[in-house]
Amino acid sequence: MSAYRHHRGSIFWALTLIGIGALFLYQNFNPDVRPWHVIAKYWPILIIFWGISKLIDYFHVRSHPENAPASLFSAGEVISLIIFLVIGTVISKTVLRPWGDWPSVMGMSDQQFAEIFFNSYTFTRNLSQDVKGSPHILIVNRRGSVDIRGSDKQKIGAVIQETIWAENESAARKIADRLQFQIAENGGQYELSSNRDSLPHGGRAIRLDMAIRAPQSTTADVTDDDGDVSVSNLKGDQTLTTRNGDVRASDVQGVLRVHQSGGGATSASKIDGSVEIEGQGGDIAVQNVTGSVTVEGNFSGSTSFQNVAQTLRFNSSRTNLSTQKLAGNLSMDMSNLTAKNVDGPFELSTRDKDILVENFKYNVKIVNTNGDVHLRTATPPTHPIEVDLQKGDITLSLPPASNFQINAVSHNGDVSCDFPGLNVSKEPPTPAITGTYGKNGPMIKLSSSYGGIRVLRTQPGASSAPHSTAEHRANHRHAHEKIVTFTRPGHSPIV
Repeated sequence: MSAYRHHRGSIFWALTLIGIGALFLYQNFNPDVRPWHVIAKYWPILIIFWGISKLIDYFHVRSHPENAPASLFSAGEVISLIIFLVIGTVISKTVLRPWGDWPSVMGMSDQQFAEIFFNSYTFTRNLSQDVKGSPHILIVNRRGSVDIRGSDKQKIGAVIQETIWAENESAARKIADRLQFQIAENGGQYELSSNRDSLPHGGRAIRLDMAIRAPQSTTADVTDDDGDVSVSNLKGDQTLTTRNGDVRASDVQGVLRVHQSGGGATSASKIDGSVEIEGQGGDIAVQNVTGSVTVEGNFSGSTSFQNVAQTLRFNSSRTNLSTQKLAGNLSMDMSNLTAKNVDGPFELSTRDKDILVENFKYNVKIVNTNGDVHLRTATPPTHPIEVDLQKGDITLSLPPASNFQINAVSHNGDVSCDFPGLNVSKEPPTPAITGTYGKNGPMIKLSSSYGGIRVLRTQPGASSAPHSTAEHRANHRHAHEKIVTFTRPGHSPIV
C-alpha cells in the first residue's frame, strides 16, 4: 500500500512539472501568453488536485482493512503545503494586484518590475503646435527620456514613443488608445502633458520617450523621474531635473541649471553662459563654458572640467574648490586631483587625494589631509603659494628666474632645495627651508606634518610633464602608508 501511495504522489508532482514546463514552452511560440500571470491566477488548482489525490488514497486505504491505516497528511507534506501556500500567495499579490509599492520593496524600478511579468509593446505618437516668440516649454515625465533640440521652425514638434507592458498586444493597444497628450499654452508657456496618471495602476507600466524639436530661442524646464534628459542647440535658459538618469547639454546660449538626485551622470559642452549643478549623482564632465561653473552636492563618480572662462566652484562634503580662468583642464576622482593651465587664483580644501597643479599663474592655496602635493609652473610666481598638508610629500618646481620668499617646514620628514642662498635646516624635529631668493617675490608657505618637502629648480627646455599619475601614487605608497577611507554601507564615496 505504501508503494501505491508513493506512486500516486510521484505521478501528481510529475504531472505538475510537465504542465508548468509546457506552459513556458508554449510562450516561446506565442509571446502573448504570460506564464507567470497564468500561474498567479490558477495556482490554487494544484492544491485542489493534490487534495483529490490524497482523498483517493484515503478511501483506497479504507477499502482495504487488511492494510495498516495511514494518516491523510504526513508532517513533511504539511510543511510542503505551507511553503506552497506562501509562495503562491506572494506570486498572486505581486502579479495580479495593483503594483503599489512592490517595485521599491523588491529593490527594482517600475520598468524592471514590469519586464519580469509582462511583454512590452511599442507605439508612436506625433504632436505639433505653432508657437510665437520665445516659448517656455514645461515637461514632467515620470518614466522615459526627454530630448529637446533647437530648430529653425516656429513650432513645437514631438515624437513620443510609447512603451507599454501588458499581458498581450490587445491589452497594450487598449491602454495606448486611452493615453492622450496635449500641448497647452498659457501666456507663452507651453506644457506638454498626458493623462497617464489616470490610467490603470497610475500608468506604472508605461514609458514615454520624447524627441522634441522647438525654436532655438526656447527656454525649457524639464523634470524626469526615471530617464535621461538632453538639450542642444538652444538659446534660452535651461532647467533640467532628473532623479534617476543622465543629463546632457550642448550648444546652449544661456544659463544651464541641473538638479540631480540619483546616480546619473551630467555632461555639458559649448555653453555660452553659466552652468549650475546641484544635488547628488555620478560622473560630471563640463567643457567650453564662457561663464562660471558651480557644483554643489555629493557626486561619487569622476569629475572633469575644461576651458572654463570665469569662476569654477566645486563644493561637496569632502572637497571645496575654487578657481578662475581654467584655460586647460581639471580632473578629479576619489584619490586624485589634477589641474593644468590655471590662469586665475586656485584654492582647494580636500582630504585623501594626490594633487597635481601644473602651469599655474596666480596664487595657490591647498589644504589636504593625506596625499602628495606636486606644484609645477614654467612661469615665475607673482602671487602667494600656500600648502598645508597633514600626511604626504610636497614638491614645488619653479623656473630659475623666480623671485620669492619661502617658509617651508616639515615636522616629521626631510627637506631639500635646489635654489642657492636659502637656509636649509635638516635638523629634527622640524627641518625647514627659509629665506629670500631674488627680489620682491611673493611669499611661499609649505607645511607637512608627516612628509618631506622638495623645492626644485626646473631647467630651461626641460619637459614640464611630471611623473604619471600611476608613478605618483606608487611613489607615495612606498613613502607613506595611506590613511584608509571607510564608507558607510549604502553610501557612495564622495569626490
